[in-house]
Amino acid sequence: MMREMRISFSCIDAASDPLNWIYRVDDAGFDGLEIISEGKQDIRTSEQLREHLKQIHDTTSLTISLHAPLSDINIASLNDGIWRESVRQVKQAITYAHEFVSEICVVHPGTHSPLSIQMPSHIVLHRQVDALKEICDLAADFGMSIAVENMTPEDMMLGRTPDELITLIDAVIATGTENIGICLDVGHAFTTGTLHDFMLLLKNKTDSSTAYNKRILHVHLSDNFGREDEHLPLGRGHVKWNIVFDALRNFKGIAVTEMLSFEDGIESLRFIRRGSWL
Repeated sequence: MMREMRISFSCIDAASDPLNWIYRVDDAGFDGLEIISEGKQDIRTSEQLREHLKQIHDTTSLTISLHAPLSDINIASLNDGIWRESVRQVKQAITYAHEFVSEICVVHPGTHSPLSIQMPSHIVLHRQVDALKEICDLAADFGMSIAVENMTPEDMMLGRTPDELITLIDAVIATGTENIGICLDVGHAFTTGTLHDFMLLLKNKTDSSTAYNKRILHVHLSDNFGREDEHLPLGRGHVKWNIVFDALRNFKGIAVTEMLSFEDGIESLRFIRRGSWL
């Protein structure tokens, strides 16, 4: 039986010590936490952090999700060395996380380069598909699914629109891979002007023959004013959260408040509760 939507917390300040907040998540009333595998949250380089996360997994009911490394990682690269290293690092993070992450790993879809932006789009898509197929195969061994995140409006970013992500996900599924879907980042979608389209996707009110509301596996929550990805607490920006949570009414996965501080996460959780959206 599937559970209702769970509200989780992630601190995007990877330069700060996660031990300052990971043990506060449960008492604060969150249902889980998301760890970003880089900086001081890099589970690949910190055995101590892995042990703490394993303890939390074993002694609480919190659901821990993983955000794969993202800085300097590009699974769409046409440079073979960079592409291979990007795939290797994502797979490495999944391997280290499997003892305490059992559901979701978030992966960025990659970026254009000065070369790739001159090439036919199917060449870049092929690189993404090959990378995600390999990553998904490993994740499946550990019972995880890969959630590919929609990105911000910069021209070099890939995966900014629902159509682009659907094309990518469909292409990976066509290889025989099932453990893949979308991580809907609400803040990102608001900056690209695609939030309405993603809401229609959640409600399955699109022309797609596939029930893509079931392919939105994971959600990131933060607020902004529509220009920059500011990661403000919910209610501080211009996102219409009543519309967002109405679309999320039947969502059964994890919705992560992605904040700059734990205090901002608490503020966001209180905002959600005041809206009676849980």
